[in-house]
Amino acid sequence: MLSKIVQEISRYHRFLIVSHVDPDGDTIGSSLGLAWALRSLGKDVVLACQDAVPDEIMFLPGVDAYEQQARGDVEAVIAVDASDLRRMGKVYDPQTMKDLPLLVIDHHVTNDGYGTVNLVEEASSTAEIVLRVIDALGVSMDETIATCLLTGIVTDTQGFRTSSTTPDSLSAALRLVEAGAGLVEISHQVFNRRSLEMLALWGRALAAAKLREGVVWTELPLRWLPGGNANGQMGSGLANMLNTVREAKAAALFTEQGDGLIDVSLRAKPGVDVSRVALEFGGGGHAPAAGCQVPGDLENVREAILA
Repeated sequence: MLSKIVQEISRYHRFLIVSHVDPDGDTIGSSLGLAWALRSLGKDVVLACQDAVPDEIMFLPGVDAYEQQARGDVEAVIAVDASDLRRMGKVYDPQTMKDLPLLVIDHHVTNDGYGTVNLVEEASSTAEIVLRVIDALGVSMDETIATCLLTGIVTDTQGFRTSSTTPDSLSAALRLVEAGAGLVEISHQVFNRRSLEMLALWGRALAAAKLREGVVWTELPLRWLPGGNANGQMGSGLANMLNTVREAKAAALFTEQGDGLIDVSLRAKPGVDVSRVALEFGGGGHAPAAGCQVPGDLENVREAILA
């Protein structure tokens, strides 16, 4: 499918690149890296994401160009790191955009192949796959593209600490560092810059954490969130911290949203597959990290997921 994606990209001039809702470093870094590569080929690119870019990713070059509304004045749409159509959010309208080619670049094992052309491969991050696309397009690597892609790899591997990290991941990272990407600076930006407000919220959630049959869990009720802000960013990284609990095989974080949905972030130790749970509730992801958004009240959703 790599050659097919490259063929499709070569056919068109104006692209809408969509990052998934509640964005992370991989969807933003991969999208930006691809956007810079396409622009180097003389193509026009619009970047869109339903939700705001997290503060820890705002250092990336070109991130201020993101739009939060749908755009139809393009020839093709590229979904980056979105495991299903719903993850594209409101910036993709299936009705008005139904005649546009939808190219999907993703690494989630639960991806259902919803695009016109789907490049879904096993990799530590979508950034790794985007790097292959850029190479196949014949684009020369530069510091800007490398910085964006390395951010995707670093964030999705949690600094090369996840079981998905492979020799290919490390080789890709080495190449991007050699092209000028700053591994130390990227790691500092994405892992070492948290607000006091966020740490206070984490402290409250960690104090309320419970362990049940090998699953550690906690929740973020809407009333705890500053100003009722449930954009998902306040809980970013908290699920990963829960997963460090020695006695647990898996971790779950339940964040109450203002729209009647409960955002569920799942993490697991090696040998446990939480993607199957997320998929059952309409979500997706990977064996060690997955998620979903489930309608209902916090207690009922929590009990259903834990069961």
